[in-house]
Amino acid sequence: MGFAETLVGFKLAGITVTSECTGENADSKLNELMDAESVGLIVLDRDLVSFLSIKTKRRVEASTKPVVITIPGKSGALESGESISMMVKRAIGVDLSSKGK
Repeated sequence: MGFAETLVGFKLAGITVTSECTGENADSKLNELMDAESVGLIVLDRDLVSFLSIKTKRRVEASTKPVVITIPGKSGALESGESISMMVKRAIGVDLSSKGK
């Protein structure tokens, strides 16, 4: 879930389910995704976090399904240098980079 620029890379990687949004509708879009039974993982553009309400931020922090992870947006990289694959592995215990291992 993110700005159009963020989602281009996911689409190029073959991910077909994406949710483009702006700061103005980020809160409602995120809540919509979190309410969907079929969604287990939400990858959120970190630049959208500042647009979320306190209530939604608390919901994200407490959520175990779906798992919500943030990734760097246009504003920059992760401070820790942690890769997206490692964030997903830490969050859900699945190594996305292992191919059939």
